[in-house]
Amino acid sequence: MQKTLFLILAIAFSICIVPQYSSAQDTQDWQLRNLPKGAKARLGKGAITGNVTFSTEGKRIAVACSTGIWIYDAETGEPLKLLTGHTKNVMSVAFSPDGTLLASASYDSTVRLWDARTGTELQVLRGHKDGTRTVAFNSDSSLLASGSDDKTIRLWDVQTGTHLRTLTRHEEHVISVAFSPDGQTLASASDDQTMRLWNVQTGTLVRMAKLYETDRIKTVTFSPDGKTVATGSNYKAAYLWDAQTGEFLSALEGQDNSDSHNADVMSVTFSPDGSELATASQDYTARLWDAQTGKSVMVLRGHTSYVHSITFSPDGKRLWTGSWDGTLCLWNANTGTQLRTIKGHTYHINSIAFSPDGKTLVAGSSSNSVHLWNTQTGEIQQELKGHTMRVEAVAYSPDGKTIATSSGRETIRLWNAQTGELSLELKRRTSSINNIVFHPDGIQLFSAGFGDSDVHVWDLQKNEIKNILLEDTVMVNNVACHPAGEQLAGGRWDGTVLIWDINTNKVAFRLKGHRRHVEAVAYSPNGSLLASAAEDGTVHLWNPQTGESVRILHTKDKRNRCVAFSPDGKILAIGGWDGTLYLWDVHTGSPIIELKGHTYYVNSVAFSPDRKILASCSDDGTVLLWDLTGGVVD
Repeated sequence: MQKTLFLILAIAFSICIVPQYSSAQDTQDWQLRNLPKGAKARLGKGAITGNVTFSTEGKRIAVACSTGIWIYDAETGEPLKLLTGHTKNVMSVAFSPDGTLLASASYDSTVRLWDARTGTELQVLRGHKDGTRTVAFNSDSSLLASGSDDKTIRLWDVQTGTHLRTLTRHEEHVISVAFSPDGQTLASASDDQTMRLWNVQTGTLVRMAKLYETDRIKTVTFSPDGKTVATGSNYKAAYLWDAQTGEFLSALEGQDNSDSHNADVMSVTFSPDGSELATASQDYTARLWDAQTGKSVMVLRGHTSYVHSITFSPDGKRLWTGSWDGTLCLWNANTGTQLRTIKGHTYHINSIAFSPDGKTLVAGSSSNSVHLWNTQTGEIQQELKGHTMRVEAVAYSPDGKTIATSSGRETIRLWNAQTGELSLELKRRTSSINNIVFHPDGIQLFSAGFGDSDVHVWDLQKNEIKNILLEDTVMVNNVACHPAGEQLAGGRWDGTVLIWDINTNKVAFRLKGHRRHVEAVAYSPNGSLLASAAEDGTVHLWNPQTGESVRILHTKDKRNRCVAFSPDGKILAIGGWDGTLYLWDVHTGSPIIELKGHTYYVNSVAFSPDRKILASCSDDGTVLLWDLTGGVVD
């Protein structure tokens, strides 16, 4: 059986994959690039997890993402290449000044060097004991510096890949490094609230700068003449420092709220001539400042979430910004006009659901939006906007006419699945609603909220709460409705699973066995089994009619996050915190196969109604469609 599945997946993979570094031929071509083994398509380009930077000649930009490194045409925004090899989020990318190389740093603890023209991986630099956050080349492209969560900075010989020395004085994560223009000094920023200057030749600490005890320095860069160091911080400002003495010079914080950032400054960069400083902030804006006077020159508005990266083109005429809203924006640096937007990146996809006919997949993300994807073409059919916080959960009504979505704070929205129009908004005065499920009659909706011990039953015809299911003060994290509509199951933070009788609104069973939080519950299609997945590394199968334990499945991942039955009830899909999908034979309780492809938590899994596709979504900002044609169980 297992060999059969591997053959099926290998055939599907060979059919679906396309040449790795072919130029973009249409806007959806990247859906089929660099797919993990067994995947049919990727919906979304992945989350923008790091910086965006111009190539030396200014014709391309590189973007650090959860799926790898995306290379785009800097003028048209067309995707050119996707560089894969890292196994976790890419946090930083940098082109070498001579234009021949691209360096990348990742949470997989490696630094990689790529041919900047072809995208070929040249070297993997290993040595950091924790995730790497940042990389930078010196001016003649001979040295590379990398900063890591292991609190160290490593210097590497670019030509040989040899580790030269380690700088070890930081007390927390090193999150940004930058060489001075002459290559003699290295600046570093750390979560230990300091900016440090190092002698590159000797590796000795020259100076340390610290402004406030609570100031966290997010980023660091040198001015083109090497005389000034700029940093960004959680104090809503960029700071300028004397590069020779380490003395504080000034703060770029504006005169009032209208010309100053009002949230953390995540990225800073000087214009090529040094006359201006650009900043990107969590207040959803980017700004240009006069580097001499410290006055605000221009505000760039257009992003709908945190702006965490900004970069000047080599000629200083354009700026690219990257945001958690999943977009990259190109700006005219002289007028502030937004010239182009690259879409398709999605930050943290939290929940997915197939339409009853299987033709559409709906996904809710942390970028406050909901996407409807065509499962045959991989194209976005609609984008539902209106939530002001992350979309925690999505659900299709049984008749497929309505989509329910829940947001981070008190709001459930109902949308017309055909038109995308908002038809109803439900509000409750509690904490976030992170799980919703329809009753089979389509008239009732159940919701569970983070920090809540109760489950609300909504009457969608009357737009009001019909019942509140409450047992005690322990939080109910997730719910599932029995296919016949007679029961509701809820997973709780104390490791128990409650089963309510919907007719009486009373708890029928209290299922005990998990040792940690129950992250997900799911009924089998015929309602004969209930599965519960927990952070203790187990999935329990229960008889929901008697409350008895049927079987316990032990997964390799110790923190199971989601679970789903196939439509025929023969397969159980389990998503883990390590990004792996586990498929199990429900009848025998035996593992079938592991599907690896996500680089972060798997948040939700769903089978298509015809069982031909398994969909999984992740904090890496993607949905992967896995080809299960041919049958998994003999």
